[in-house]
Amino acid sequence: MTAYVSTANKGSVNLRESTSKSSKILAQIPYGTALEIEYVNSTWSKTGYNGKVGYVMTEFLSNGKAITKSDLQQVYDSLKKTLETIEKILK
Repeated sequence: MTAYVSTANKGSVNLRESTSKSSKILAQIPYGTALEIEYVNSTWSKTGYNGKVGYVMTEFLSNGKAITKSDLQQVYDSLKKTLETIEKILK
């Protein structure tokens, strides 16, 4: 299953060696990164990142792609062009 890093502050999440907040941090995974999840429960999910396998807290994952400001700008620009075209047709 694919999941995306999704934190409220758009920060990264820690990939940890084991299922404990005090375990060694193997890597920090940036907001919006797509991850293949091997195992998931209500607290921890097993995944890999940059060749390292470990655990991230499930609460910082979503099953939908994280939306960035850049993504929203692209949608806005596209909609604006479409509306301008419709306005020209209606005049």
